[in-house]
Amino acid sequence: MRIIQDDLTTSMSCTESVLSSTYAISNLLIFPNWNIPSLPWISDSKSCFLTCTVASGMESFFISNLMADSATIQISTSTGESGQIDINTTHYSNLMEIVRNNELGTISPEWFNFSEASGGTTISSPYSGGTISVVTFAPTTLILDDSDVTLEADLILSASSNVITRTKTGSTLGASTIVISLESTVDRKGSPFSGNALYQWDQSSGVSGRFEDSSGNGINLTNHGQVYIGSIATIGGVDYQVTKIIGDGDGTTDVELSGSVSDATVTALVNPIKIGILRAGSVLDIENPRIGMERSFKDYSERVTLQGGGYRQNPRNIVKQFNISGMFTDTNMKNFEGFYRAFRSQPFPAIIAEGFESDRDENTRMAGFFFIRNPPQISYATSEGSYSSVSFNVTEII
Repeated sequence: MRIIQDDLTTSMSCTESVLSSTYAISNLLIFPNWNIPSLPWISDSKSCFLTCTVASGMESFFISNLMADSATIQISTSTGESGQIDINTTHYSNLMEIVRNNELGTISPEWFNFSEASGGTTISSPYSGGTISVVTFAPTTLILDDSDVTLEADLILSASSNVITRTKTGSTLGASTIVISLESTVDRKGSPFSGNALYQWDQSSGVSGRFEDSSGNGINLTNHGQVYIGSIATIGGVDYQVTKIIGDGDGTTDVELSGSVSDATVTALVNPIKIGILRAGSVLDIENPRIGMERSFKDYSERVTLQGGGYRQNPRNIVKQFNISGMFTDTNMKNFEGFYRAFRSQPFPAIIAEGFESDRDENTRMAGFFFIRNPPQISYATSEGSYSSVSFNVTEII
């Protein structure tokens, strides 16, 4: 389990401007807005580059409440740079029932671990003879053809006596620059989750009006599910952003755009580019939860049972919850206790469990922006206090 306990981002900038001052880039950087995922940074463009300057010591990167059709991240330091790494933009569900009333979108948060490899020549496997003093990151294990090998630095010989394994995974990064490339390209006007396709803009006056179908009927944007604050509509060859939606958006003045435009066909509608939480920092690295950890959901939907067996409901957002129990070393227990004393009710990015097979999607399913619901319970597991059983629970914030 890993927790970003110290955000090291010192500045952020973007190649494009923002939708409005309400959705400024400072929402990702400055307290208290940086702890509010529902108050995101929103770009005024269909594509942009977001640059973050990060102080020395970064180990992990976290991004949440992302909306974009494609995204990549690239990190550079004084010693080199990574390639472009894809950020997950796959929606976890296309069901209309989930998307309705979920104004935050349905892209899971994502977690990345980064470290800087030590120098040295690459050693291929199998290997025969000689002294090994340092090894780069390939291969992770080294099969030996010859037993006359001397080991140094961070290498150990396994119990089978024919495999060398690294005991270190690299150092923390020096001062870094993170460049995030973001783009929205998918036209969504004709892909409603329910109801009719969006066809045209009907101006009431100035910047206000509504979107309509091809028959002139107002579009219920809650049911349509593809129009958000910041969505970019191309009308008469010019791009306009949605700046306000009142209710379901189907009233004659329920939608406001970034500029005044007369009645015309909407030729394209793309999602806004936005991010709710972005962190890059040092990590508290503690043991994974024990087998039996519980993952559940908290559903904020409204449910009312009526007399005579009736029922009324209103779908709302759903978040992840984890009930965690782990066996910590004394050092890690003290570090976690120090973290809790410092953060208490404050939220933090974390990846709850690591080491799953790649197809288990640990970086999205187990990652999130959490707070600790109740104070941790600590029980000493050994008489000398070298291990402790630590139990706590966390709830996601979206």
